Amino acid sequence: METLVAERQPEIAPERIEQKIRALDWRDIQLWCIGFVVLVVLAAGFVALLAPQLVWHISAAVARQQDIAQLIFGLTALLILLNLYLFQQRLVLLRTRRELIRQLQIAERKARTDALTGVFNRRFMEEALTREVAQAERYHRNLSVMLADVDGFKNFNTTFGHLIGDHILVEVATLIQKNFRAADLVIRYGGDEFLVIMPDTDLVQAGVTVSRLQWWLERWNDSEQREYRLSLSCGVAEYKPGRTIEDVIKAADADLTFWTGVRK
Repeated sequence: METLVAERQPEIAPERIEQKIRALDWRDIQLWCIGFVVLVVLAAGFVALLAPQLVWHISAAVARQQDIAQLIFGLTALLILLNLYLFQQRLVLLRTRRELIRQLQIAERKARTDALTGVFNRRFMEEALTREVAQAERYHRNLSVMLADVDGFKNFNTTFGHLIGDHILVEVATLIQKNFRAADLVIRYGGDEFLVIMPDTDLVQAGVTVSRLQWWLERWNDSEQREYRLSLSCGVAEYKPGRTIEDVIKAADADLTFWTGVRK
């Protein structure tokens, strides 16, 4: 089915990237510890040079001024080199951290995105619905879902092949995304089914949105000459306090089944 997807390079799991970021944090702490220890040693060296009678139990007159100047110069040079080294290492750590964070964001996005259509996948749906239901209950907001099914999709695969079938799924996902708001979450529910989570939307508004989607679909069918025409059966349901997520999806599925029967 996933024939439109190009061969992908091996991906690093988000958990593995998080481990690398934690390792960088530990490396950062190590650098600070090294810097602190070296600064303590250098401070002790300066004390020994400036007040040798306190460290070596000899009088300041015994220490030759030339040797002290050379040692101070050496310690100063060492301090400068240490700072340069720590700065360079910190710069490397920051760059590596930024790159790992970027990779983590990409990995997390891929983990919740359907590889074929580019919309959210079913794994993301579970956490998104849980979050949106909690928001609806807490702030007394409306929440509706739409379940859409491509009519006769199996026949598309049989007649035109899986490559065209994949292309149809991509086209449907694009049409749905264009029709809904940015706040709505478009999810590939499975196979040729798509689910849309619509926050702040009651059942009437959801019905209007579905009608608009059907209108846009007809325009898409008429926009150019194709060997096929697309049609969608859509079911909607509204979340009510006391209902579970499963109840809402079942209600949308029942509405979808009804309209599928009407179309047939």
